[in-house]
Amino acid sequence: MSDSENNIPKNDGLTPEELGMKRFEVKTRPSKKGGLENAVFIDGVLLDWQVDLNSLMEAYLMGPEYLREAQKSIEKHFIESVSDSLGRKVTYQQIMIASKTGWI
Repeated sequence: MSDSENNIPKNDGLTPEELGMKRFEVKTRPSKKGGLENAVFIDGVLLDWQVDLNSLMEAYLMGPEYLREAQKSIEKHFIESVSDSLGRKVTYQQIMIASKTGWI
């Protein structure tokens, strides 16, 4: 996979940090309610974002079309949160690549 396919701009020997990229990590950690949760860290800082599981369960019980809409809304708000945290607009595809490469 080339650097451009890895979400890393053509680097001419520069590090991702020198290119203005940030570390992107998804870590499993203990949740406040017990059990485990996945959390996103950008440059070591926890992204303050969670899915409202009650709303998601309500959508599931209402039927597949409602669940799809709820999932689209979750995706949209997650992308907005990551973009806000970075101070620049990112796409779903960039986030998916960052979860593999560790850089966004």
